[in-house]
Amino acid sequence: MKKILIILGTRPEAIKLAPVIKGLIKERTFKIIVCSTGQHDEMLKQVVDLFKIKIDLNLNLMKPNQDLYEITSGSIEKLKSVFNKVKPDLLIVQGDTTTAFTSSLSAFYSKVKIAHVEAGLRSNNIYSPFPEEVNRKVISVLTDIHFAPTQEAKNNLIAEGVSNKKIIITGNTVIDALLEVKNKLKEKSSTKKIKSSFKYFGFDDLSEKEFVLVTIHRREKFGEILKNTLIQLKEIAEENKSYNFIYPVHLNPNVKKPVRNILTKIPNFKLLPPLDYLSFIYLMSKCLFIISDSGGIQEECYIFKKPIIVLRDNTEREEAVKAGYAFLAGGGNKDFKKIFYQIDGKLSQGFDFFQCKNPFGDGRASERIIKSIKKYFNL
Repeated sequence: MKKILIILGTRPEAIKLAPVIKGLIKERTFKIIVCSTGQHDEMLKQVVDLFKIKIDLNLNLMKPNQDLYEITSGSIEKLKSVFNKVKPDLLIVQGDTTTAFTSSLSAFYSKVKIAHVEAGLRSNNIYSPFPEEVNRKVISVLTDIHFAPTQEAKNNLIAEGVSNKKIIITGNTVIDALLEVKNKLKEKSSTKKIKSSFKYFGFDDLSEKEFVLVTIHRREKFGEILKNTLIQLKEIAEENKSYNFIYPVHLNPNVKKPVRNILTKIPNFKLLPPLDYLSFIYLMSKCLFIISDSGGIQEECYIFKKPIIVLRDNTEREEAVKAGYAFLAGGGNKDFKKIFYQIDGKLSQGFDFFQCKNPFGDGRASERIIKSIKKYFNL
């Protein structure tokens, strides 16, 4: 029986790999070993529990405020023993994290074949997002099977010299995962638990006011760019007191400190600690629209038909912009208030931002990935 090693370390990786892991285990064709680097240990556990995934190996790499040098060197050192012990026939990684990068490099050193889920995303700026753009480009050089979520992602890979035979367009597995989570939100037990946690944070009634959901955490924004972004958000909140602005704040002190300094005293800015995935998706389903610098949220928000202001100069998910529901607003130096009022005005007039089909797939990406892996091994 062929052995497949799946390595993940962050919450987004776990979310997007969950349908693949569950599908492969259900097949009973391969021996599946799931390894966590523990890059985001607490947040990762929430997703593992939600999707009922078993972690076979945990490298426990999480340290407070560690930098890229520490994450990278620590990962490679520990992954050496994982590859020596497991001796997999194939490694599966997802996306563009440091975990995905170091796992792929370790697989290359061990001469293990690599399958890359969500291959081919490009912003064409190596410092935005940082370090993700370089991570995914390096992973592509090492990869044997490229699971591209869209035609545009496939085109990016072909432009870089990847053989067409090695690329399979699958759609994005986040759609598979979100459709499962969306069903969980229909369960009374789930919504009751979510609402009780919000009550603990001081929100007795989320329907008190319409609200805008905010997330900002990107490493390239640390410092003045983040400060400028937060000042604009403060001004928007002060000018729109009929709305609440709900912001689950990242624990990294480079984010947490300026957020607290600038937004704490704004009455309609509600600052929360990081939320479990189900609670966050619940907020997404209920909000008016979203302001974020996240990559994954640009895919997720389609499921709930929520427009998004993307606080970045460029995006590797250009499909969302072309579809008409995502709006690039700059990395923080630009004034994005104009875009806020444009979206707000159109929503108040009943404008539909979601007039085309989902550019990120139909919720069957994991099926296509599993079928392709079986074909790769002639099974």
